[in-house]
Amino acid sequence: TMAQINLFKAVVSTQSTGENVKEFIAHFMEFGLAFLNNTPHQTGDILKILDTLEVGPYWDNMFGTVSRVSFMNDPSNQAFNNQHLDLHTDMPYYTQTPSAYFFHCLANELDGGESYWADTFSAIREIRDTRPDYYELLTTVSVPFRQYATGWHMAGSYPTVELMNGNLYRVRDCVFVIDTFQMIRDHPADVRERWWEAYNHLRRLVTSPDRAIQVKLESGDLVLIDNWRVQHARNAFTVNKESQGKHRAMEVVYVEWNHVQNRLLRNDAQTKPLVST
Repeated sequence: TMAQINLFKAVVSTQSTGENVKEFIAHFMEFGLAFLNNTPHQTGDILKILDTLEVGPYWDNMFGTVSRVSFMNDPSNQAFNNQHLDLHTDMPYYTQTPSAYFFHCLANELDGGESYWADTFSAIREIRDTRPDYYELLTTVSVPFRQYATGWHMAGSYPTVELMNGNLYRVRDCVFVIDTFQMIRDHPADVRERWWEAYNHLRRLVTSPDRAIQVKLESGDLVLIDNWRVQHARNAFTVNKESQGKHRAMEVVYVEWNHVQNRLLRNDAQTKPLVST
C-alpha cells in the first residue's frame, strides 16, 4: 500500500541536543534514514560531531576519512559536477560496501540541488512478491563494477541484491560504475538480456516519486543513511555568473552500522550536547 511504501518518510528531524541522539539513531536503525538539524557546520565539524555522538571508528576509503562534495570545474566523478545525480548506493565495487554514512550540509545556497532518498528494500520486496523471475536474477547474477582515478582502480563483481538466510541483506546499485564490457565477458547474451530487463524494472520502482523523500538541505543539517538499503540522489543545481559568491558544500563520513547500533545499545553512553563552533 502507499502507506507501506511511504513508511520511511516519517523521518526524525530534531534539534541537535544530547536528549535526541538515541531517538535519531533508533529511527535510522528502523527506517534507514534520519536527520539532525542545527548542528555546527564549519569545515571539519563533522568529525567533532561524530566524536560526540560516539559512533566511530570511521570507515576510511580512497576518498579519505572525510569526503568533501562541492562543485568542481573538472570533476573526477559525477558527484562533483552540477548535473542531476540519479539514485544509487555508494562504492558497490568494495568487497564490503560501507554500511552507513553521515552526510553533512555546510552550505546549500545555489538554485536547485535538492537531495532525495528512496527505500530500495520496499521495491525489492514488491519484486519478490510479484516477479519472482526478476527476483531470482537480481539475487544471483553477479554484476561487475569498476571505478578508477589517479592513484586507484577499484573493481568487483557481486549480485545487485544480497541475501542473508533468505532475508534482504544488502543492495549494490550504481549504474554509473557498471562495467558493461566485463559483463559481456562474464555472462551469455540471454542472461544479460534478462538481467537488464529485471534491473530496469527495479529502477522504475525505486525511482517512483511515491517511494522517495526530497529535501533541500540547509546549513547544519546532518543526515544518517543506510547505504545497504537506502539510495540517494541529487537534483541539478545552477552555476552561472549570477550564482557567484554562493556555495554548495557537503561533507561525508562513512561508518560501520554496528558502531552506530552500539551507541544505542550501550548502557553507559552519555547524552551530551553536540560540540559548538
